[in-house]
Parts: sequence; C-alpha cells; structure tokens
Amino acid sequence: MNKWIEKLTLNQRLSLPIISFIVIVFMAFQVFSYQRYLNLEKSNLVTRTNILANGVGLNLTAPVLFNDVVAAHDILSAFKADTLIARVRLERPDHSLFAHYIDDSIKFTPPTPKQQHLIVQNGHHFGTEMLYIIVPILLDGENIAHMHIAVSLHKLQALRITHLKISLFLLLLLFGVGAYIINRMQLWVTNPITQLNKAIIRLIKGDEHKPLTQSRYTNDELSSLVSGFNQMVDKISLRDSKIREAMAELAEEKAFAEDVIETVQHALIVVNHHGYITLVNQACQHVFDIPLTQLSGKYFIDIIASDHDNPVIPIVRKALCKGAVIDQLTIQTRSSSGEEKVYLVFSRPLNQRHQTLFAIEDITDRYQAEKQQKLAANIFENSQDAILLFDKNGNISMVNTAFESMTGYSEADILGKPFRQLVDDDEYQRLQATILYSLNIANQWQGEINTRTMNNESLPLFVRVNQIQDSHSKEPQTVVIASDLRSMKEVQRLEHLANHDPLTNLPNRAKLHQSLRRYLIQQHTSQQVFAVLFIDLDGFKDVNDSYGHEAGDQVLKIIAEKLKGTVRKTDLVSRLAGDEFVILLSPIESEDGVRRTCQRLFDRIDEPIQLGSKALSISASIGCYYVLPNEKQNGDDILRRADKAMYEAKILGKGQVIEYNSMYGNNSG
Repeated sequence: MNKWIEKLTLNQRLSLPIISFIVIVFMAFQVFSYQRYLNLEKSNLVTRTNILANGVGLNLTAPVLFNDVVAAHDILSAFKADTLIARVRLERPDHSLFAHYIDDSIKFTPPTPKQQHLIVQNGHHFGTEMLYIIVPILLDGENIAHMHIAVSLHKLQALRITHLKISLFLLLLLFGVGAYIINRMQLWVTNPITQLNKAIIRLIKGDEHKPLTQSRYTNDELSSLVSGFNQMVDKISLRDSKIREAMAELAEEKAFAEDVIETVQHALIVVNHHGYITLVNQACQHVFDIPLTQLSGKYFIDIIASDHDNPVIPIVRKALCKGAVIDQLTIQTRSSSGEEKVYLVFSRPLNQRHQTLFAIEDITDRYQAEKQQKLAANIFENSQDAILLFDKNGNISMVNTAFESMTGYSEADILGKPFRQLVDDDEYQRLQATILYSLNIANQWQGEINTRTMNNESLPLFVRVNQIQDSHSKEPQTVVIASDLRSMKEVQRLEHLANHDPLTNLPNRAKLHQSLRRYLIQQHTSQQVFAVLFIDLDGFKDVNDSYGHEAGDQVLKIIAEKLKGTVRKTDLVSRLAGDEFVILLSPIESEDGVRRTCQRLFDRIDEPIQLGSKALSISASIGCYYVLPNEKQNGDDILRRADKAMYEAKILGKGQVIEYNSMYGNNSG
C-alpha cells in the first residue's frame, strides 16, 4: 500500500483524502437516511392499512354471524378506497373462505410458506412485491373471522428510485464541490511546487533557465520561494557567463599551437630521454584508444609494446638513447582493452631539447585485410568444394583446384566459358529463370544441379550462388560454391532401400518401428491420441494360387497405391509382410473420423483390379488400436494389439473393422 502511495504525484496525494472523505461521508449519511426514511414509509403503510381494515372489520361482524356472504362482499368492496390493496381474503376460524376482494389491475404475488409463517407470527410481513397483513375480526373478545390482506409495494419501490436519484444528485454536487477545492489547491499549492521542481531539474541538467512566473493569486511563502529561486539562478547565469568568457580567451591562446599539431592524422608523441611522454596530439587518442590526459607522463614503451619481450623494443631504446632514426618499423602488440593492434613507427631526434618525436600510424585494418586476403587465397585453393568466379558477363574468370579434380576440366579448358556450358541444356533451361530471379531479389540462390564431368559422367552438385561487388572496380561478380553429392546420394539410396519395401516402395517394418518410436516420444509432449490400422487382405492367397505370384505382386502394388491415395499426407502407410499393411493415423479428432477413414479404405480396396482381361475383387479386414498417452507400451505391444483386433475382424466375417479399444480410455480387448 505504501509503495502504491509513493508512486502518486503530489496533486494525487492531496486530492485522494478529499475525494475519500466526500465518498465516506456521503455513503454513511445516505445509508442512515435511506434506512430511516424507508422504515418510516413501511410503518405508515402498515398503520394506514390496519386502520382501514379495522374499520371494515367492524362492519363485517354481522354478515359473519349471520353467514351473509353477499353483504360481506359488498362491505369488502370498501377496500377500493385504497388503490394499493391487491387482494383481501375473509376466512372463518377454520381457514375456509367466506368472502374476498380482488383488484385485477394489481399483480398479486402469493406468499411463500416461510413468509406465511412470518405473517402469522408477526401479524404482517414485507415481501419483495407485497405487504401481507392478518387482521382479526373480534366480537366480545372472540375471534370470529380474520382477513388476509395483500398490499402492493410498487409506490414504495418508486419512492426508493426517487430517493436514489436525489442521492446521485447530491453525490454529483459533492463531487463538484470537491473538484472546485482540488482546483483551488492545484492553483495555489501544487502548480507552483511542480513548476519549481521542473525548473530545478532543468538547472541540474544545464538547460536554459526561464524565470518562474509568480502567482497573481497569492503572496505567501511559496511566492517568496519562487522569487528567491529566480534570484539564485540569475547569479548562477552571471557566473557561468564570466567563466565562458575566460575559457574563450584561453582557447584562443592555445588555438594556434593545437591547429599545427592536429593537422597531422598520425599520432605524434614527444618523448624525453628517460622514455616518458611529454606531449601528444589529438590523433593519439584514436590510435591508442587511451584518453589524452592518461597518455602524458606515461612510459612510451608501455604504450606501443604490451609485451616487454617484444623484439622491437631494443630498436626503440636505441632511438631514445642514441637518437637513431626509425623508418617504417612494424610493431605488433595489444591495446589497453586487449585488442590486437599493428603500428607503423617513424622517429626523428629533437636534439636541442634532448627528446625524440615519434610518428605512429595504426595499420591494424590494412594488416588484417592483407592477412585475410592471403587466408582467402589459401582457402580458395585448399577447399574441398569447387569454387568458381564469374565476371559481369557471366564468363568464368577463376576456378580452384577442387573444381579441376571434381570435373576433370583444367583451368585452361574452362576460363572464359559461360556457365551454361557446364550444365545440360535441359537442366539450364529449367533453372535459368529461377536462379536469375533469386539473384535479382536476394543476391543468392542455392539448390541441386546435375552436370557432367569431362568424361561425360553424371555429377550431382549442391550449388550456392552469391552475387558480390568487387571492392576495387565496384563491378558485379558471381561466386559459385559447388559440393559433390555423389557420396551423399549413394548413402540416401542405401538408406531408402534399408527402410522401404522393394516391391511397393512403402516404408517397411524397420521404418514403421522408427515412426512408432517417434510418435510415442512426441506423444509425451502433445498428449494427442493416434490410431494404428492393421490391414490384412482377404483371400489374397487365392490370387497367388490362381494367377501366380507375379499377378499377386502386381495386386500388392495397386493396393499400396490405393492406400496411399486414400489417407492424408501426414499419415504413414507401410507394408509389414506379405499382404499385411499398417497405417498410422496422426493426428485424429474422433473415433467417427477414424471409422470414416476405414470405410474409405474399404471402398478403395473393394474396387475391381484389372489384370489384363480379368477383373479381380479384393476385400480386407482392419484392426484398429488407439494409442493413448501416458501408457507404458512399445511398438511391438501396439502392433500386437492391432493385429489381435484384425484377426477378430476376420473371425467375425471379414471385410470389417474391429476396434481394440476406445480413444477415450476404456479397453474392449
């Protein structure tokens, strides 16, 4: 709570108590006055109704004694004088109805059993819509009958709404008064303090000061404070003006000497015969990345050589002690921040002062560029990938050794030739537009290209094409880096053979188990159910026996294509063995969706298969197993359960699907 209050502005802190006081006082007053007013109205209503009822009751004694119902009805009609009375029921002591009065224009709400109990106990009870009253009719102290009277409370409700409107008007009036008080407080207190605070902040930041305007409404302590602040700032401004004038004069005196030194872009350092720096120019700060104030008085060798075992130190000492001249001495060292630096040093003795002038140039970038250039040339020649450089006309201007080894072409055979000469015409026509578009948009393209070696052997390449700009001539050039894919293609081919059925080209048992393991791992995170369909062809053995194994193989290929074409691309269709297939459906939304998929599979499988002039009809049985999350099971467990459901389908008549379990958890297997 304290932290929240601390974040409030001064204006908000002063306003909050005023608003809180207004709300609390208003609420307390309104609650008290409303309850008192409401209770008074209720008491008046009960009293008025009892007076009318007692008057009518005196006239009812004779009709009750003589059992004159018509007279009783006429007397009860006197209640019309009160427009709030909705219903009067005159009952004998045994609670049987003797006579009644009903005003149909008023909606009557009968009392609940609990309210009836309270009416008998208290003589009356206020409900939400009605006032219920019991008035006894006495004769010589004996109760000869009693009246049940229901009085409408709609006028009381209207009084409540009127009271609420008056309360809201008073609340708005109080808020208006509060707003006026807050406005005056802002004008007289918070606004002057806020202006003074902002002025102090501007003064601290060094911004231009504008005198504060004193309030024309007050002449109090705050006004005196503003006046004193304006006087203080005027004195500070006068002092600053004198300081600036003095500094300007000093700057003019130093300008000539500094201009002479600063025209030189190299670092200029004057060192005495003891090796300590006595004078530096502005360029030294850029060259050594050390503030000028820290350079003066430092030991010169510590600045240019961080390692005292540096072999160039004796040469520098000779220049300092014996006045030797240094021309183009390269020094490799590290800066104060640990960054590698390379300096080119010149020196000349200042004999009259027994000092030495050193001119030092930072050639780190140039040195690194030359080093990188040598490294790039080394990489270019020793790269395992073929690298080709094309000029702006698209002709080869440079190739590396790997290209010659990979293609069999020598550098002399290929230089000056266009790119299309390396690629088959059909391949070039297919890729040309794509490559040019990608280079225009992103200055790069990558993809596979099939080309041929000098011996006309197929050479699959993964090619990365980048468009660059020559740093000197600014002309566009194209760099092509090509990787030999022959080994990778062979690995991919062997991997495909190991994981796919050679007859149908569907994933085989090994690939199915890999996929199941992956699905189970993913299920730990996704918590999604997936379905396994175990499919066995009905009567496939008869096809082999009647038409031969070659026809059977053809049927299996056709069935495989039908299965793949029926399910989604995200589902896995695999051949387990013989005429057994397994489909993994993931994700699934409902059991009905899986059943519709099974029905589509039945429809596709049942379509006649044309073998030559003969049409074969094949059906299938399907076992379905829903793999639920958080169940300890492996691929073998899953396939065994799906297989069990499939065999049950065969036993029950084939050509149908049996579900081993439910995707909602109950096991039917």
